[in-house]
Order: sequence, then structure tokens, then C-alpha cells
Amino acid sequence: MKIIVVDDEAVIADSLANILGGAGHSALAVYDGESAIKWARLLLPDVVLSDVIMPGIDGIETAKIIMDVLPGCRIILFSGQAVSSDLLARARAEGYSFEVLAKPINPQVLLERLNRAPGIAPGSIAV
Repeated sequence: MKIIVVDDEAVIADSLANILGGAGHSALAVYDGESAIKWARLLLPDVVLSDVIMPGIDGIETAKIIMDVLPGCRIILFSGQAVSSDLLARARAEGYSFEVLAKPINPQVLLERLNRAPGIAPGSIAV
């Protein structure tokens, strides 16, 4: 599976990309929303895994742009901040729905999620 991992904290993006690569996926780490959008257009990933709270273009805006350009791309957002719930509620009101994981991400939970069909899985937040 081709996956783009987006987080402004390089150590998190790199760690998740390494975990995904070790599990047999082709994973690219990027560190901002603009780079994620650029690489998504070039690589046509199966999945974009993105932090919600980032400077510049946040993860939700990044996800919305990618979904508009690549409607078949699966988006999984992750966040450890309560403020992201307001952003997610706003996106839902605009007609966008995302899978969400809590930060810190448990690698086993992430890999299990990727192996399930897209949609709402046990332990996720439907927004």
C-alpha cells in the first residue's frame, strides 16, 4: 500500500513511516500540509495518514484538498489535542468524514486499521 505520513514533528512522521515500511508498505514521511498535497498528486497514494494540528495548512484542510483531488484516497487523521474536535466538527458540517486515531498512535492499532476496510472501526471517532 502507498502511504503518505504527515506530521510537523519529523520524529513522529519518520517513525510512523518506518513502522509502515517495516510492515511492507511504501511510506513517505512529509512534514507539512503543502508537501502532502504536492506528493499526493505525484504518488497517488492509497492512504494519507495525517496529524490534525499543524502550522500552515492543518491536517483537515490538507485532507479535504487531497480528497477533492483523489476521491479514492483513504484519509486517516490523528490528534492528541482537544481543539481538533472543533475542526473535525466543522469538516463534518461541510460534508467530509474522516477516520481518526488518538495520539500517541499504537503501531499495532495503526496496522490493524490499515488492514480493515475503510470506514469506522472499533475505537475510532466518527466525525
